[in-house]
Amino acid sequence: MLPQAALARRENRGLDGLVVEKWRKILMVYQKRVNADLSVRILGVEFYPITFQGAMNALDWMMTREDNCTRLVVTANPIMVIAAQRDRAFMEILENAHLVVPDGTGILWAARKQGVELPERVTGVDLAYALLRKKPSPRFFFAGGKPGVAEKAAENVIRSIPGVRICGTHHGYFKPEEEEQVVEKIAAARPDVVFCAMGSPRQEKFVWKHRNRLGAKVGIGLGGVLDILSGTKKRAPVRIQQAGLEWLWRMILEPARIKRNLGLLEFAARIQLQSWFDRTREKGELHDAHSREQEESDTVY
Repeated sequence: MLPQAALARRENRGLDGLVVEKWRKILMVYQKRVNADLSVRILGVEFYPITFQGAMNALDWMMTREDNCTRLVVTANPIMVIAAQRDRAFMEILENAHLVVPDGTGILWAARKQGVELPERVTGVDLAYALLRKKPSPRFFFAGGKPGVAEKAAENVIRSIPGVRICGTHHGYFKPEEEEQVVEKIAAARPDVVFCAMGSPRQEKFVWKHRNRLGAKVGIGLGGVLDILSGTKKRAPVRIQQAGLEWLWRMILEPARIKRNLGLLEFAARIQLQSWFDRTREKGELHDAHSREQEESDTVY
């Protein structure tokens, strides 16, 4: 069950009950796997100790809903958390999204600094592959990437995964005045799941803004996953993935990412500073408690 304080926060927002519904019911799906009471806020973004299988169970549940709401799934990493520090609208989306999973070893590390052990990384690319292999297949719409990337990704997936159903594609390089046409195209394709790979925070803002019009059950922000599915880019070797160094692999292959990845340094610095303040406050509280006990003892005697 979601902690009552968290439920109250969401109920007070009056978001037509969907946000309250998401955690009350979704957490019930996997509460036997983890202690759902141990959420942790990392620079203002709340994470729950969900496992990969728990996330898949939650997605299964989402796809049973018939309320014309596309539920937003965010695969959050440290750079996204840092971006939210400067973008209030994005922070509100992260706070209210239907499911936020920790995609990045930095998130797990930051949680440990606060004394909370998140079970594992739940990466967008792993969720994408697992969803694509589901039987019977949901209907997928690929939205994002450069022109031609989504189509190539669809071709590769259809060729490699028998029975998968791709109902439409569209690139992510559309102009603001073309956004309405993209929304209509997605809705007309009647997908169950939208893979939205437009880069963060644009992809999350797109799904959240149009969540009552896309017609899908789930919209998941997937960054560069369509590039991987299309063969345009390669995922890091398994050993590098297991070491949590995919970010370094991408930076080596794409030097242009170096400036963007400076956000990782800021993230680490902020977490360390927060940890230091927390330790200092705890020491102060312990000292005050000891002083009060000493005063009470002196009074008695």
